[in-house]
Amino acid sequence: MSRETMGSEQDKPDWWKENNRIREEMDLPPYDPPRFIDGVYLHEVVDDLKAECDCTIRFVGENTEYGDDWDIRIDGDRVAKIGRHRNENANTVYEMTASEFRTLVRSTLRDE
Repeated sequence: MSRETMGSEQDKPDWWKENNRIREEMDLPPYDPPRFIDGVYLHEVVDDLKAECDCTIRFVGENTEYGDDWDIRIDGDRVAKIGRHRNENANTVYEMTASEFRTLVRSTLRDE
């Protein structure tokens, strides 16, 4: 589901609706799922790549503090680091484009 089709509340996944509900109760800014620096939702790219490449992909921050890079892990192996920050609404933005991420995953799996 692309960013453009997520406008209707009924089209959103349950986890997204739950996040919206909690934020509204706490009078917080609107929820937007983690995305890449180019605005593409992370879950859409990761789900597509997991299906295409038959692998697991995780973003892991162990013993990190705000501002620290996280690991990108494919099938449990650390393959790269990725920066991340919070935007003006406190939503996570990963500091790589979706295209760069796709290339990273595909080239990593091709080289195995």
